[in-house]
Amino acid sequence: MSKDQYNLSKQTNYLKRTMFLDPEGPVTVQRFEEVKYPRLAKYEETARGFFWVPEEISLTKDKIDHKDSSDAIKHIFTSNLLRQTALDSIQGRAPSQVFSPVISIPELEALVSNWSFFETNIHSKSYSHIIRNVYGVPKEEFNKIHDTKEIVEMSSSVGKYYDELHQLNCLKELDPSKVGHQEHINSIWMALNASYALEALRFMVSFATSLAMVENKIYIGNGNIISLILQDEILHAEWTAWLINNVVKDDPRFVIAKQQCEREVYELYMDVIREEKEWAHYLFSRGVVIGLNAEILSDFVDYTAFNRLKDIGIKYNENHPKHSPIPWFNKHVNINKKQSALQETESTNYVIGVMSDVVEYDELPVL
Repeated sequence: MSKDQYNLSKQTNYLKRTMFLDPEGPVTVQRFEEVKYPRLAKYEETARGFFWVPEEISLTKDKIDHKDSSDAIKHIFTSNLLRQTALDSIQGRAPSQVFSPVISIPELEALVSNWSFFETNIHSKSYSHIIRNVYGVPKEEFNKIHDTKEIVEMSSSVGKYYDELHQLNCLKELDPSKVGHQEHINSIWMALNASYALEALRFMVSFATSLAMVENKIYIGNGNIISLILQDEILHAEWTAWLINNVVKDDPRFVIAKQQCEREVYELYMDVIREEKEWAHYLFSRGVVIGLNAEILSDFVDYTAFNRLKDIGIKYNENHPKHSPIPWFNKHVNINKKQSALQETESTNYVIGVMSDVVEYDELPVL
């Protein structure tokens, strides 16, 4: 965080600034009477309108479904849920931590603040709400995240780009002479692409797995929550793509970054795609859910990669399906097309940690 951020003595014209690392310095007065990028302001306004809380959705039936499910289904559901928790933990802090110190305009600062808020205070808490209500000893499930190397390695491959930018931000605060300006710009560019890979690819694959359960009429409460998270993440992916596309149009430094990092960016996405396919085989290693298996999910990875990379001007050169291998996913993308409202499939409870008066003695921890 720049020491100049709290110095309000200097007037600035945000309409003449770049999005990142403008020579005039960081955002000081947060003023929105007119903004350079109305699209960013509109994204933030739309995101605020999406506000919801997970505690409104009951998971009573999900707990019953989980108890009655096969070991294969339990493995798929639990592994996917723990991965979602891990990845959202990263994305909850990353936007504010790594992008805020280099942002130069208030509408983007507000957007990033909203981004982190939703990922942490709504999405991560949603996963905790699910785990707390479905499993007998929630902390044991959370602890499995650290012991699942597939999740740990995947999280590290995302987090390394955030770590690199965070380190440069901190180093520049201590000694600006030790950080090359273009090096800093390139790191922002890589972090933006890492964010897009997470929002547009990794999250979509995990949501497809969650919603496959709904298609089988199990874990409906979880599916209702995931449908709400999906709407948020679609918006997050859209504004990240907008940032990637427009920062190059408006800032010559990012034109250089795009050229210098072209190969590294493509390899970033190829690594993500490879890891997602490996994850699909891990997920279904003990069995499948009707309508989804490792091969179908891998095809969905290729289909999603082709379309999402095209949105940021990258040609995906690998073979990919021309049509979605899981067409039912589209009705969840547009919640208006779902056949029933949330209230019709799950009762709504306005309490934190919906409790049941049924005691499952075999799930109580051993003292």
